[in-house]
Amino acid sequence: MTEIKLFPLSSVVLPKGKMNLRIFEPRYKRLISECSQRGEGFGVCLVNEDIQTAPTSISTAGTLANIIDFELLSDGLLGVTIEGSNRFTIQNVWSEPDGLRCAQVEILDEWQASPIDSHNLFLSEQLKRVYRDFPQIQQLYPSPKFDDASWIAQRWLELLPLRSTVFDQLVLHPDCTEALHFLSQAIDPSKD
Repeated sequence: MTEIKLFPLSSVVLPKGKMNLRIFEPRYKRLISECSQRGEGFGVCLVNEDIQTAPTSISTAGTLANIIDFELLSDGLLGVTIEGSNRFTIQNVWSEPDGLRCAQVEILDEWQASPIDSHNLFLSEQLKRVYRDFPQIQQLYPSPKFDDASWIAQRWLELLPLRSTVFDQLVLHPDCTEALHFLSQAIDPSKD
């Protein structure tokens, strides 16, 4: 088991994925400061979709993320770019006095790279279109892997709004096949 600090969000980053964060809450400023000083990563997990009735509820799956860049933004907030490294499953969660959550997690193996098959090629093509239409996303990936099924599945799971239960089911699967099946149904190529 590994102990990490958690950063629950309404969107996620997965292995080899990148995300820009705007840090303003004191507990997350502390998280960034401590992780930077120690050269450690932190966990990104999904806030439960039913936040009104269970405000402390988070997904049971998440990703260990490392800080790869930071800057002071024009509005005075701290901007941080993170990159996902490993999936994990949460075993135990607790809160520190300032509300920062920590957890014991079990690190999971990476999804293996595999070629995208002809049946799922439209997922790659649609992702290319998203990257063309949203240059801010494209900037995060100077070398996209549009021929790797696991990379494509993880980038789509980062982009789509998912309930935490669906996210957990897909991300905790040992490979990307379940995610590809879900995505092929969710992203209908006939709507082109």
